[in-house]
Amino acid sequence: MRNYRIAWFVFFCYVMALGFGLGGIAIALRRPELWAHLELGRKIYAFGMHWGGVGYIVLGALAMLLYGWQALGRRVLWFFLISTTLSLAAELIGTSTGWPFGNYSYTAGLGPKILDRVPFTIPLSWFTVGLASWILATQLSKRWLRTTAAWITIPIGVWLLVVWDLVLDPAMAHETMQARFWVWHQTGSYFGMPLINFVGWALTGAAFLTVTRLIWRSDMPSTLPAGLPFAVYAANMLFASVLCIVVGLWPPVIIAAVLGLIPATLALLAKERPRDDSGQTVSSVTDTDHVVERAAWLVLRFLSRLTLRGRHYSGENLDMIPMQGPVIVAAQHIHHLDDGRALLALLPRHVRFLVALDWVPSHRWRRVMETLCHLAGWPVIVRPRELMRPNLVYDPLQGRTQLFAGLREALRRLRTGQAIVIFPEGYPLIDPHLPDRRLNNSQVYNGAVWLAHRAARTLGQPVPILPIRLQYGSDRSIKVVAEAPILVSSTDDPSKLHDQLTVKLQRSSYEEHNSRFAQVLERTAE
Repeated sequence: MRNYRIAWFVFFCYVMALGFGLGGIAIALRRPELWAHLELGRKIYAFGMHWGGVGYIVLGALAMLLYGWQALGRRVLWFFLISTTLSLAAELIGTSTGWPFGNYSYTAGLGPKILDRVPFTIPLSWFTVGLASWILATQLSKRWLRTTAAWITIPIGVWLLVVWDLVLDPAMAHETMQARFWVWHQTGSYFGMPLINFVGWALTGAAFLTVTRLIWRSDMPSTLPAGLPFAVYAANMLFASVLCIVVGLWPPVIIAAVLGLIPATLALLAKERPRDDSGQTVSSVTDTDHVVERAAWLVLRFLSRLTLRGRHYSGENLDMIPMQGPVIVAAQHIHHLDDGRALLALLPRHVRFLVALDWVPSHRWRRVMETLCHLAGWPVIVRPRELMRPNLVYDPLQGRTQLFAGLREALRRLRTGQAIVIFPEGYPLIDPHLPDRRLNNSQVYNGAVWLAHRAARTLGQPVPILPIRLQYGSDRSIKVVAEAPILVSSTDDPSKLHDQLTVKLQRSSYEEHNSRFAQVLERTAE
């Protein structure tokens, strides 16, 4: 199985660089009083002006190159060579003669220039968005037109490429844009730009896509995962759209959404939903959902490791977690926050948490947390014990509805082969939101076993439950220890499975050290 982990990590860095650039253009340049009096602010500004544009373009090209090496092998090198060479040639001709893009020139903001005319990053940008556009075009054609022939995928890829420029160039050419990477020396009818520019974009894109197709002697493969190309394309479109909003240009933003982002999204959505052996529709997570959820997981994983710096955290037997297929990670619950951070930082697989939101103090917090959980792909429930609690932000009917909806969502995700983290003890030992819930309660609830049993019955195969013990030390260390998985089949006795899980989770001696844990973790929380 191909591993795109490094490419996704570089993409995450790419998004951070885009955000840094947007902050500089939209805030720092327009509000110098916020930073000009600070030495650090001046240093960050100088760094951004010198390296900001170069950094995000290089990172985007590297992400697509790493993805292409995994997905296409050596063919991506041909695409890289052809796209950068032909686009550089077109840009050199354009900046010298005004054809085929119009009369323009580049500033010094995108790095050293080739032949003192075109920044070296410009061909990299053509490669990045060009490859992403062609892959999305292939998926769009395959899913909706039932063909992947080059005569249809190349025009669609060129279309997506040109739409990107339809929203990027108007912002960069706007008279109020203080940081310009290129300058137009002629005006035109499209928000001050000449229409011939887009003809040049179409010709250049069509040229390197067509030459690549001839060199490859085959169409773009239709089986490539399009999540990362979509993420790269969407990030570029959103970056350009925000720039347009900053200068007050809304029509290009609408054009970007209607002509670019919607077709790109359709490239990820299957025209027909899959069906099981009985002919029933099978609910599944779309590629678009997966892109957002994976990005959220990468961000949370990074933040968990960042905030745990200075604390010793380690894992034991974590290779027991299956890297594919459905699995329930049943973890002890010691601390309301540190448990999740340790699991995110150490578990080798993308996991989703089953989250109880009955602790939120207000309806505003409820809406925020539900939105964040939805973006991360984390099912949300209300614990049965809390349904009738006074001042609960969910009324009893809403609470029951949310409980059943969250369990159905968790079951659905297990059916699609995902990993779900559940805390079967229901409540953490240390919890500032609902204190005292665990002081006199060491019960392990049935939710993990119930979900595994139902999923096994639906899938017709055993579903593993991986018990996880959490060991906290007086030196603020955290150790995540995995026990041998419990395989749950549809014919097993749920009560016996529950007893097995209880024994495995309570094998550690944390019940004997509640007071020590409380002291350690309360100091940590402070």
